[in-house]
Amino acid sequence: MSDSGVVFDRTIQLMQDRLTLNSLNQQVVSSNLANINTPGYMSKEYSFEKVLQESLEEQTLPAARSDRRHVDSGDPLMAMKSPEVVETGAVDLDSEMMKLSKNSIEYQYIVTMLNKKFTMLRHAISEGGQ
Repeated sequence: MSDSGVVFDRTIQLMQDRLTLNSLNQQVVSSNLANINTPGYMSKEYSFEKVLQESLEEQTLPAARSDRRHVDSGDPLMAMKSPEVVETGAVDLDSEMMKLSKNSIEYQYIVTMLNKKFTMLRHAISEGGQ
C-alpha cells in the first residue's frame, strides 16, 4: 500500500465515488425537469442502485457474464462505476422533485462526513506533531 493509501483509505474513495454518482444523478433529474413539457419526452434515471442491489442480493447464485456490460457479481462496486440511463415513463413533477431533494440531502450528508473525516485527520496530524 502506498503512503497515500494509509491516509486516504477506502472510506474516502467510496464517498468520492458516491458523490460522483450523486452528481450524475443530479444531471439526469435536472434534464427530466427541463424537459417536463417536451412532447414525447420520457423520464430517465440511472440504474446503478437497482443493479447494485440485485448484485448484493444474488450473491448465493453463481453468475456468468455473457456480455461485457453485465455486472460481475463478485464486484458490486463495478455497478457504481458504470451506471446506465434507463427510461422510466412520463415525467412526473412531484417524483422528480422528490428525487432532487433526496439526491441533494444525500450529497450534503456525504460532504459533511468527508469534512469530519478530514477534520479527524487534521487533528491526528496536529496532535502527532507536538
